[in-house]
Amino acid sequence: MINSAVQSLKQYLQFRFQKATTVIEASDGLVELPDLLKTQIAQKLEALPSPQPYQATVQTEISAAIEAWQQNLDAPNSLVFLGSPVEPIGTILNDSLRQWVDPPASIITPLPCLTRPLDPWQLKYQVENALRPYAQIDPPDSRDPDQQPDPDALDNRKTLILVPCLEQCFLRCIGGWESIEYLRDVAIRHRNCFWVMGCNHWAWDFLDFVCQVSAYFSEVKPLPELDGDMLKEWLDPLVKTIVATPPEEDNHQSQHQEGGDRPEYWDTLARKSLGVSSIAKSLWLRSLRLETDILEATEDLRELELLGEHDDQKEPIALHEVRPSLPIFPPLSGDDRYLMHSLLIHGQMTRSHLAFSLGQEEGQIQSEIQALLRQGLIERANGGLTVEATHYSKLKTELNNNNFFVGDD
Repeated sequence: MINSAVQSLKQYLQFRFQKATTVIEASDGLVELPDLLKTQIAQKLEALPSPQPYQATVQTEISAAIEAWQQNLDAPNSLVFLGSPVEPIGTILNDSLRQWVDPPASIITPLPCLTRPLDPWQLKYQVENALRPYAQIDPPDSRDPDQQPDPDALDNRKTLILVPCLEQCFLRCIGGWESIEYLRDVAIRHRNCFWVMGCNHWAWDFLDFVCQVSAYFSEVKPLPELDGDMLKEWLDPLVKTIVATPPEEDNHQSQHQEGGDRPEYWDTLARKSLGVSSIAKSLWLRSLRLETDILEATEDLRELELLGEHDDQKEPIALHEVRPSLPIFPPLSGDDRYLMHSLLIHGQMTRSHLAFSLGQEEGQIQSEIQALLRQGLIERANGGLTVEATHYSKLKTELNNNNFFVGDD
């Protein structure tokens, strides 16, 4: 109790100090972007494809695993990719397979980024119904998984089944992971299909605890950690269109850094983001600034136009980058920690599902959700709630210090 109180006081003092520091840094001729510009740029970020190193890793690992499966009757028929709880691993897998020019097998996606049904008890039936229509998937009790496979079966190994987002297929409640057990049993019994699944580290550890998934799906690969050069290459198409080039006096330095433009900036971004793309793009957006003079001279923000856009009626502006920094992390209550821990395990959730996973009525957590939204710790996304990515590293530390289980990422 005393340690908890001391820790809370320490967090509060850090929160006040960081807030004061932020106010001082903001008065350097540059100001943070108005919400209108932030929204415009955020939409452009969402339109970017997944980072190429992610896609290359996914395709390379799948190629090697499928080659072994097609040549060896006893080779594993599954591969699981794990990522950070704030990384859109379903989108990454979908992008990687959609843009694969010559995949080694026909790709079927019966559960494309599944949305949990309104009634959580229907989740298992939703998974069963999604798998049932495919002719090559027999009822799970029709074959013995230990039966000696037919050598001729190698010729039939031509199908890849993608389940991009495993954490959307369960809820942490009594019976909430029966859908995972069903999917697990189907995959292990149907070796003529190769199963590729995506999951976040925290959900995977939870599922391994309650239904031992790693005993069935032994081949697990983490997504690679993105370094500064990888992040620069990924974001460069957008950076070049909206960020100002260095002034004349900095041209010498700029030319000197050609081939690795502003490596300190990108290395800092990689370090602060833990090499996770979702955190990196949010930090990059947070690092953008607008000149104070431009903002003060503009009566209607809708008159501003980003560089790279073409509208003769508007004034194009260039933005500036400052050193990437993590946002202030406010003190959390015990209830806040439980709520955000559940969001990290499940990924995107509706309010009703979040309440269900916490064993509470939806009305009991509404005020808490509103407070966390105002603090920017969580955000709305596609009708659900998610943890704001830039808070992930400090939130993980906070939960770990308070004896919550955290993922091994």
